[in-house]
Amino acid sequence: MIYLAALLIGLSLLGALATLAISLHGLWLWWQGRQQRLGRRLRIRRSQWLSEDLLHLELVHPWRLPLPRFAPGQFLTILAQPPGSRPMRRCYSLAAWHSRPWQYQLCIKREALGRMSQWLAEQAQPGRSLRILPPAGHFTLESQHGPHLVLIAGGVGITPMRAMLHAWLKRPGGRRLTLLYGGRDQAALAYHQELLTLAAAHPEFDYRPALSRDSQAPSAWQGRLDRQRLSEIVTADSEVFICAGDALLKACLAHLSDLGLPDSRVHWEAFGAGALGAGAGQFALDWQGEALDYNGQPSLLHALHEQGVELAADCWGGHCGSCRLGCKGAVEWRQQPALALPAGQILACCCIPKEPLQLVRL
Repeated sequence: MIYLAALLIGLSLLGALATLAISLHGLWLWWQGRQQRLGRRLRIRRSQWLSEDLLHLELVHPWRLPLPRFAPGQFLTILAQPPGSRPMRRCYSLAAWHSRPWQYQLCIKREALGRMSQWLAEQAQPGRSLRILPPAGHFTLESQHGPHLVLIAGGVGITPMRAMLHAWLKRPGGRRLTLLYGGRDQAALAYHQELLTLAAAHPEFDYRPALSRDSQAPSAWQGRLDRQRLSEIVTADSEVFICAGDALLKACLAHLSDLGLPDSRVHWEAFGAGALGAGAGQFALDWQGEALDYNGQPSLLHALHEQGVELAADCWGGHCGSCRLGCKGAVEWRQQPALALPAGQILACCCIPKEPLQLVRL
């Protein structure tokens, strides 16, 4: 009887432990799902202006715990809702890479019409917390890319390129890397001195600024990122990554096509429609039977968000496909989407109306 009682007690304890384990696992899944939807709070450890409009931020866990890993080139999404204002959601590329990150680095350009960037410029001080969604994005450097990597950055587009460079430095694997960085002058180049130092220390890393308005710079740095510069660098074995504003992106894609580089070896990411400035025109929008309007916002996605339409959008740059809509009516593409779209569909982050539109959620 004693053995039977002990056996029953043991089985009861095992059942209780199994129930507890299942409950804890369910709680863990709920917590992970909550962080995926609402984000986690990270503390600003450092805030520094690199130039008059480029803000460098370093984010850490409030308890100094390690952060989720990410691939070089991915982005973070910042969520915010200032008092008395609409919710904001913007994506920013991670500007540094670590195999086991204890901090995230961002470089954010303050835009005259950017609600989030203006708010961060005023509020992002050390000690403050920001709500962050986990790293995401498909514009990433992988170990099979190469053997000659060509990174092309314009302005704040240096952020994912810097992360890719950090990853390459940890495991070059015999690959060469060339970084072309376009800007007005040396003062406009974020992390310029760091890049010069790294190029001096690593013979396989070639750093080439392209400065459109800096007569004091070395002659090799002067001039725009044009076809001639690309033809001097790009070869048949090059793998090219581009992150730039719409004009430079389109020009580089055209030049690379002329040089005969296959599309499969060209990877790109745009800044997002907000970087293009205000749109033009006023048009009626029929949003699933609800009367809305477009009134000169940078993109159709901006217009919908401002009128309370909660439309999923992760990248705001034509890559993630989250803001895909059914559309009747003509639109103007302000930046080229990275996804092939069937007739009657749009990405709201990439376009503005040319006439009244009928829109439906897919």
